Amino acid sequence: MKNFRWLLAFALAIAAVPGQVLAQATGTVAGRVTDPQQQPVPGAQIVVVGGAARAVTGQDGSYRLTGVRAGSAQVSATRIGFDTRTQTVNVAAGATATADFTLSSSVLEIGGLVVTASGREQRTRELGNAVGSINVEQVELAAVPSMSSLLQGRAAGVSVTQQSGTSGSASRIRIRGSNSVSLSNEPLVIVDGVRVTSDATSTLGTWQTPSRLNDLNPEDIENIEVLKGPAAAALYGTAAANGVIQVTTKRGRVGAPRWSLYSDYTSIRDQYDYPASFRSTSGCIIWDLAEGDCTAAELAPDSIISFNPLETPGFSPFIDGNRKQLGLSVSGGSDAATYYLSGDWEDEQGVYEENKVGRYNLRANVTARVSEKLNLTIKSGYSNSDVRLPPNDNDLYGYLLNGLLGSADSTVARGTYGIAPDETSAFTYQQEAKRFTGSLNANYRPLEWLSIVGTAGLDQLNRDDNELVPPNRVSPVYSSLIPIGYRESNQVDITNFTGTLDATGTFNLSESLVSTSSLGIQHNREDYHDTRAFGRGLAPGTESLNGTSQLFSVGENTVQNSTVGAYGQQQFSFSDRLFLTAALRGDDNSAFGTGTNFVWYPSLSTSWVLSDEPFFPSVPALSNLRLRAAWGKSGLRPSFRDAITYFSPVSARVSGSDVTAVTLSGTGNPDLKPEVSTELEVGADIGLFSDRLGLELTYYDKLSEDALVQRRLSPSLGLTTSRYDNIGSVSNTGFEATLNARVLELPSLQWDFSLSASTNKNELVELGEGIEPIIFGSNRLEQRHIEGYPLGGFWGKKVSYQDVNGDGLLTVGGCSGTTAYPAVGCEAGVAAESDYIGSPLPTREVAFSTNVTLFDFVKVSGLLDYKGGHTQMNFTRFDRCSWEVICEAAFVPTATNLKDQAGVIAFSYLEPSVNTYVYYEDSDFLKLRELSLTLMAPDRFASRFGMSGLRLTVSGRNLATWTDYSGFDPEVNSFGLSNFQTYDYYTQAPLRYYTARIDVNF
Repeated sequence: MKNFRWLLAFALAIAAVPGQVLAQATGTVAGRVTDPQQQPVPGAQIVVVGGAARAVTGQDGSYRLTGVRAGSAQVSATRIGFDTRTQTVNVAAGATATADFTLSSSVLEIGGLVVTASGREQRTRELGNAVGSINVEQVELAAVPSMSSLLQGRAAGVSVTQQSGTSGSASRIRIRGSNSVSLSNEPLVIVDGVRVTSDATSTLGTWQTPSRLNDLNPEDIENIEVLKGPAAAALYGTAAANGVIQVTTKRGRVGAPRWSLYSDYTSIRDQYDYPASFRSTSGCIIWDLAEGDCTAAELAPDSIISFNPLETPGFSPFIDGNRKQLGLSVSGGSDAATYYLSGDWEDEQGVYEENKVGRYNLRANVTARVSEKLNLTIKSGYSNSDVRLPPNDNDLYGYLLNGLLGSADSTVARGTYGIAPDETSAFTYQQEAKRFTGSLNANYRPLEWLSIVGTAGLDQLNRDDNELVPPNRVSPVYSSLIPIGYRESNQVDITNFTGTLDATGTFNLSESLVSTSSLGIQHNREDYHDTRAFGRGLAPGTESLNGTSQLFSVGENTVQNSTVGAYGQQQFSFSDRLFLTAALRGDDNSAFGTGTNFVWYPSLSTSWVLSDEPFFPSVPALSNLRLRAAWGKSGLRPSFRDAITYFSPVSARVSGSDVTAVTLSGTGNPDLKPEVSTELEVGADIGLFSDRLGLELTYYDKLSEDALVQRRLSPSLGLTTSRYDNIGSVSNTGFEATLNARVLELPSLQWDFSLSASTNKNELVELGEGIEPIIFGSNRLEQRHIEGYPLGGFWGKKVSYQDVNGDGLLTVGGCSGTTAYPAVGCEAGVAAESDYIGSPLPTREVAFSTNVTLFDFVKVSGLLDYKGGHTQMNFTRFDRCSWEVICEAAFVPTATNLKDQAGVIAFSYLEPSVNTYVYYEDSDFLKLRELSLTLMAPDRFASRFGMSGLRLTVSGRNLATWTDYSGFDPEVNSFGLSNFQTYDYYTQAPLRYYTARIDVNF
């Protein structure tokens, strides 16, 4: 119990408050919040500065604050997209004081509210760290088909990469770079105070994986807050080093029922032109021409044949995809209770017949005012999804591999690499997921100065991963086992429980000094269980495991992980302008080694609204200035059994009989502890021209220490070959800037835009004494973890080449064997040693979004997304030009280039195992992610049909890409959500979406 002495001391400090403070009488504050046109502002947050009383305005803009301490009180009103107003109110005991507010629009978000780790809300102006806030109400959802696409380009420092155009597949998310060598770098996701499963994992034999984040329906989300690093997320403890994405779903507001109905139809198109396979009838290749081994006539157009199975009508696997969605919601309530209920159905057909997504979502959120002192909120959501993925990427049976590596002769394997589309369609990869997420939040205010918040929640996922290949559907080109058919069925259950209890005391120590003290405890538990079954040799006409007759196997896995944490936080507010905050969290996790007890995560922050100071000079253009700084730590736990030594059962032969035995499977480390990231961030928020321009600037410096690295063990120990040690460190530094502008605000024309930019420098500072660089990939795709360079950096032997005679053709010349770099006396050469080529992840990003509204009837919205500073390996081009030599550049002099020729010569003649450097390409790109046009019916027209609003929206997604990358799209990754492994290898590139949507409110 010694670890909790500081908590006890904190509690005694709160208890020591003079008794007369507890006995003060209370009153009520009520009023209405409107905009300058006297229209109500629903959803505005009303708080008593230095008190615990809070309220939210209803549909008519009215609010009521109870339990306000008698005397003079400062009451503040704020809402996202508006400025903050504060006024002093005299409250009499047992009486009601009136405080009305008029809020003007503002692009500077320092007056909003942020949900903290304890489940309570804190004003943005009090925070010393930047928070990425996404107000979903301001997003045109017709152009946003999923939760992951909602995050793209809307928060500086948050990188969302669409790995594939396969419907239902996941996106890779990084916040301020990658922190861990061995653990996941995906952020923690919290929905309504509950930690949820967000890892896009599956047991399917596909490279792309279904997205768990996309179980969330964007229509049900009120706002998203992104805590970008340890400085902001220290109170989340051993889970938050990669950042936190906090999702708050919609809640009802006081007023009559408000119904919303939406329906949309989307046309999905594969917009790419796929290349044909080429071959000369003479067998001549362009570098043979350069060597004089064949004549130009042998490469004449009539000597070259080609075929393209992906572009041949009736043979191509591509179809026109579509997406349909229908949803209905209702919200409203009274002072006693409010509600939000919704249902949503969607059905998506990808551009392959086998690629489908079916999903429906149900949600019920209710808030009840049980008494003047107690509010209860119940939020529950249910999702049922069915995803079918097609074979692609590095799959010998995939559509794209067999089409792009096909024969130039349509009579050979029907022009494919071996498997035609009708055989590929025999493979079924299907995942069905049923998911319930629910939370109960109790906000109890027994005293005016004391607030107790408790949250308990559950995220329950039941997943069914199914694979099926019927017998006699696939040719035995690559395997004799596939034609006999197989069936795999894996049942997965994942349960996350979250429980939090927090007590906060707020005291006015003087007229200008307010103290806020918080104590809390939290318990998180994750249970994972799966059962797996597999069998080959399906009987014709059957599709179940009962129909298999060969190689039947079963398996079962169970994982339990638990975290118990406690925290305390102390904040002092000086004149509601200067805020100083210190906090400490301690965690104990079941994955820690036995030699590790509580791990502590301290944090400090300060926020100074300098422009509110009386001495701040009056500058006409400068309306607001806030300076902020934050420092903090958070962690990542080891995997569940890295710290323990464990065994696996085997069968052994003893005295002629089979007996059960065990073998050593893993060597544990009893001193294993979490990876700990320490971050310092400083920044400023600047409001210009009456807050029509808002500028947010942030610099961060993050160091992740005690990184888990596999250390080799001596065979003489009699253990396994390796174990994990806390011996590495990783650095991430960068800048973030966001400019929000309301350029025009006229009765007939409104125009606003947001421009965000960020950089990230990732570096492996230390891998550990005696640890060799970690190399992964293949002999033609090499990525490394090596000190002084980014994690997962691409490495390869650089290829030099020179067109000596200027004829546009390279020759092998005297280059036989490995040649030193730069090459001497030959036209193409390969470096003797590998060199660093580039980062697999973007190092700089820029996003520009804009909204233009004309006469309140027409609205145009758009989003441009730029990512750069990274490298992509065009493995598809390597395969076609060097491995199989079927690309056009190998046969058509007018289509060739020195780069392709040098790659082929290096691979074919110099060093077959070389990483062909020429196929690593800069993958900077600029995308027109979203563009939409909305027509809004006049209120008088809508009201004739009993509607309060009617809108028609047409939108497009992934409408254009500008890049120098030679492949289909530089954003793809054939490794799906792999931590670092990245390459373009027969992956379906992002598709184009055209959507028409109708919204009806009544």
